Amino acid sequence: QQALAALVLLSASGLLIMSATAYEFDPLGNKWPGARTTIYTGIPGVSASGVPWAQAYREAAESWTNQTAFTFNIVPDFLDPCVGQTGSGQPPDFRNGAAFGSTICGRQFNSQTIAVTVFFTEFNTLGSADLVEADIVFNSNVPFDTYDGNQRVDRVVDFRRVALHELGHVMGLAHENTATAIMNPSIGNTFTLQQDDIEGVNVLYSGISNCENRPVTFGWVYGDLNAGDCLIQDLQQGGSDDSYVDVYTLQVDQPMRVTLDTITSGGLDSVLLLADMKLDVLEIDENSAGNCRPRVTANLPAGEYAILVNTYSNNTRPPCGETNTGNYRMSVTYESPSMLTLKGRQSFQGGQVNALFRGGVTRNNGQTYINRVSSTERFDVKGEITVDPNHRGQPGFVVVAGITPEGEILVKHPNGDFVGYRPDLELVPVFERRTLQAVETIDILKQFVARDIGVNSIDIDFLIGYGVDSNPNELYFHQQPINLLVE
Repeated sequence: QQALAALVLLSASGLLIMSATAYEFDPLGNKWPGARTTIYTGIPGVSASGVPWAQAYREAAESWTNQTAFTFNIVPDFLDPCVGQTGSGQPPDFRNGAAFGSTICGRQFNSQTIAVTVFFTEFNTLGSADLVEADIVFNSNVPFDTYDGNQRVDRVVDFRRVALHELGHVMGLAHENTATAIMNPSIGNTFTLQQDDIEGVNVLYSGISNCENRPVTFGWVYGDLNAGDCLIQDLQQGGSDDSYVDVYTLQVDQPMRVTLDTITSGGLDSVLLLADMKLDVLEIDENSAGNCRPRVTANLPAGEYAILVNTYSNNTRPPCGETNTGNYRMSVTYESPSMLTLKGRQSFQGGQVNALFRGGVTRNNGQTYINRVSSTERFDVKGEITVDPNHRGQPGFVVVAGITPEGEILVKHPNGDFVGYRPDLELVPVFERRTLQAVETIDILKQFVARDIGVNSIDIDFLIGYGVDSNPNELYFHQQPINLLVE
């Protein structure tokens, strides 16, 4: 049988043949940041069956893109895969080419090898290696054609299934010996992707789903790093980094500037990372705020992001703190030119409502909105309700509530004071009664200074809602809170 091989360029001077393993994916965890790369598909020539090699190669790449978590961006031009390979006198070009060749860029093919993938890697911030270039050379000494079905008895090889296999190596997959797969080490009758191939890519590029992840909103987040936590090598599905990591997800629904700030205790030396959901790291810090206090700030478009609270490997002495275990408190804050749109419409009785809730904290009369202020700053907390068209013009009421981290509920009375509330004993007190307009503006706090009432630090979430007098037991409100963090 003819064999398929993958070569790993470990340095500028050496090539090693990747040994076959029982894993669907490279056990070293080498992969592409962002689960995508660009390939050049313009291989010249046409097969005996009339299919251009470039078309067959593109179709193989599209099969991986359409069925897995990985994306091949396709450029229809030709690119010589040997540019920058060892012995050429040129540096890597960090582009992914493919071509037929009688040698592997000057090195001889094994007599049983029909194609080879050569790739370059570089270390990343998460303890493994990123793929930065992968080139394929198809052995021009082998007779190729394009066809489906079983291998032909005349030993003419189907180019498309070989391209599928080599593109698997491009993504970071190794050989599969135990299940039927396009990634089997020898060419056979399999000519399409199998479930084992698809699952291998999806596991390799599954990102934060490899560890428990907890959704967070704005405000304080409390946690700890200890034995039994997820490890970076678990998160990456490879590599040697055995440092502990907690994974959080943050949904950003509009462009904003987000700041993450971590305070640790017990000598914990922490590292803070902000990444996209495919674990492409956007920002990383370990001590910019001083006293082993990492802080990262980034301008983010709308989307979902991963927050990693990390520490140092068990084999590494922490450079700032004393230990790699302990408790931490992380603040998640934002600055935006507009109020936040508050998600999760709710109602007491399960009624449906076409209303929109917005809110935020401002120090400059609405020029920007934030959620963190100092205890000496003067600020407003504002809410806004776009009322359901069916309720406009009706007599109704608005309600304001605050919820502390301990779960205590405070409601705002008509006199402006917040008082304790027990939902099992009383109805929600009404803040104001009014004829409902298209847009209702609510002053939750106005020109407020926390220290004036003896508060130096607090984390509180506000909710606003409304109802109509014709159905006084129904209240429409939102799930995502308006957060206020005073430090």
